[in-house]
Amino acid sequence: MGVAALAQLAVERGQILLHGTGDAGEVADACTDTLRPHTLAVRAPESRLATRLSHLRIRDVSVNLLRYGAPVTVSSGGAALDDYLLTLPVAGTGRFRYGVAEAIGMPGHGVIIGPHHEFTFEFGETYDQLIVRLDRSRVESVATALTGQTGAVHFDLPLCAQVGSLDGLLESALTLTGSPAAVQRPQLLWQLEQLVIETLLLAQPNDRVAAPDAGQEAPSLRLRRAMDFLLDRLAEPVTVTEAAAAAGISVRSLQAAFRRELGSSPVQWLRTQRIERAHALLASGAPGLSVTDVAYRCGFFHLGEFGAAFRRRYGVTPSTVLGSRH
Repeated sequence: MGVAALAQLAVERGQILLHGTGDAGEVADACTDTLRPHTLAVRAPESRLATRLSHLRIRDVSVNLLRYGAPVTVSSGGAALDDYLLTLPVAGTGRFRYGVAEAIGMPGHGVIIGPHHEFTFEFGETYDQLIVRLDRSRVESVATALTGQTGAVHFDLPLCAQVGSLDGLLESALTLTGSPAAVQRPQLLWQLEQLVIETLLLAQPNDRVAAPDAGQEAPSLRLRRAMDFLLDRLAEPVTVTEAAAAAGISVRSLQAAFRRELGSSPVQWLRTQRIERAHALLASGAPGLSVTDVAYRCGFFHLGEFGAAFRRRYGVTPSTVLGSRH
């Protein structure tokens, strides 16, 4: 699923807070409440705001679709900040300044803004963006779990291509929010948020979590412990941090061991195991088995994501495999 599809999902499942709103004060208040304090100015005197804002809160993470509908400048409001804004452009172009760093945002080229420096954003009339708001304390807590060190996290401003791996996790979280599955197992949403933040920390360059060192040794026995831990929890949104702790090894060493011995990252390996387990269950043709049951039992909480991943691997749909055994 791409950013545009995620944006549509946010509209369908979220709360519409602004719908073509032209009052600058009302727009600034709504965006401050859902995102962060700021000042707003329309750059062209002849232009009028037509702001749309959809908001979907998961738990400590929220997903917001925002389009001002006019050329605007958004600047620091002077208040203390407590969030990171993962900004994924849907359409148009925006210019971002954060501290001394600058970046251009457009579809396929997002940014992440931290809470540590002043910021200025300049958006064109057609600029449309999906903004994932991440709680600062959660980000720093996950970084501490990954590194054993406390403190602020400073990300590079432009997003790297690997951050695209978050799309599937965000899709699962948006789909689960408010669903019967989340009501029955409320910890699922917290775990998915944890996985989103951990994946971001491991994928996006920052000053706290270093890239894995492929030359660092990690005993095969500990790698096997981590693999067993993950295999025992295929139905859960388990994190790399938890697997590393279970194996008695650092996250960095575990990543290095996976790449050295298996030629894959822990997340990629786990996804492969889930798909293979799903295929085996479907091929068994057990009485009463459904595609939905198999998806949930193998850690997929969105049937669309499961079906697409399954078809990429096996060239057929899950229902085709199940139907051939009945």
